[in-house]
Amino acid sequence: MKTITFDTVHAEKLELAISLEFGCRVSEIVSLRDSLVKKVVVFILSKTKKYDARVLGANYQISYLYVPTVITEMEYLIKTVPGFEIKIENVYQLIAEK
Repeated sequence: MKTITFDTVHAEKLELAISLEFGCRVSEIVSLRDSLVKKVVVFILSKTKKYDARVLGANYQISYLYVPTVITEMEYLIKTVPGFEIKIENVYQLIAEK
């Protein structure tokens, strides 16, 4: 079994970038409550760092069985909601700058 370490420094940068772009607090991302910004973090980490669903679920207090649903939901929002893809791209740019 391959060990996957979670990069907390990258995750904190991502959380800060998402809070700036979406106008929320970081506490909304790391809370137990299911929120859109938490789903965005899970989506971006799964796409950029290729984290396993169990790793993402453990670090963001969601079921690992729900992670694939979150990814599919975010892909759907990118395709259907005007401006959502732009926000995601802005988050990618903010991460690259830092």
